Amino acid sequence: MISVLASLIFCMTIPILAMVMLVPSLKSHAPKSKNYRGVTVFCGLGIVWFIWLVALILTERLLPVIGLGLPGWVEILIPIFPLMAGSCVLGLFDDWAGDGPSKGFRGHLKAMFHGRLTTGGLKFFGIGILSLVVAAGLFYDPDDLLYSISKVLVATLVMALFANLMNLFDLRPGRVSKVYVLSLTVVMLLLIFVHASIRPLSGWEVTALALACLGPVLATWRYDLGEVGMLGDVGANSMGVLLGYLLVLALPFWSMVAAAVILLVINLLSEQVSFSRIIESVPWLEKLDNIGRKNIGKNDRNNTERKSS
Repeated sequence: MISVLASLIFCMTIPILAMVMLVPSLKSHAPKSKNYRGVTVFCGLGIVWFIWLVALILTERLLPVIGLGLPGWVEILIPIFPLMAGSCVLGLFDDWAGDGPSKGFRGHLKAMFHGRLTTGGLKFFGIGILSLVVAAGLFYDPDDLLYSISKVLVATLVMALFANLMNLFDLRPGRVSKVYVLSLTVVMLLLIFVHASIRPLSGWEVTALALACLGPVLATWRYDLGEVGMLGDVGANSMGVLLGYLLVLALPFWSMVAAAVILLVINLLSEQVSFSRIIESVPWLEKLDNIGRKNIGKNDRNNTERKSS
């Protein structure tokens, strides 16, 4: 019960209150961009994930001091700190100073071939390196060198590719948050029934972990769907690395390999196909995608999907 209360106070209430107070400043001073309907919104709503990360560190430091001990869900999340912090910094830099013409793997690699590192390329390689650092901390074992290195490399791919995949869904108000919630539900079930790389979680710990991971979404939902601000790369990439991190904790090695292959294929397919057009061609997906979104017009279908980094 203490775990759930700590989750509600630190990782849900703090981000919600912080965004209520921060949004007016972001409206006034954050860089602006036009969304898919041409509505001007501010960039960087996803900074809530950095606020969430600070709240997580406060939880880890404060609870033992007041004699409540360290909840299991906090122990699980603490190793992601460098990856999440790096994703926030690199994502915000790409949102606010990004060079728009270069998009997707092809665009960034082409720019590098011509001697230019794009902000999206810096973000992708930076998240990849940080994913490698976190994966090594989780799985590297000098006593089982070959297997542990294989596991580290596969886990790195899962986290980095999941980050890029979530960025591909940040093209309509609320879409990436819906994908995140659905994916988080699946990952939570895997953590309950599989938990390959961590000890089994109690019901209270699973509840606390799920609530903690939902905090930033609840803090930004109305601003995202209301077309006030966009989560941007800082939000989408942070969602992706968190999902990827939890996924590698839940899956055994060969399932992790399968997940890495699937994520790689989907990321490569995004270079050729439009996720928005696929969603709009399937009635139930389109209905789910439109839930909560305002001002849905017939011309929405004519908006083409940008290539994401």
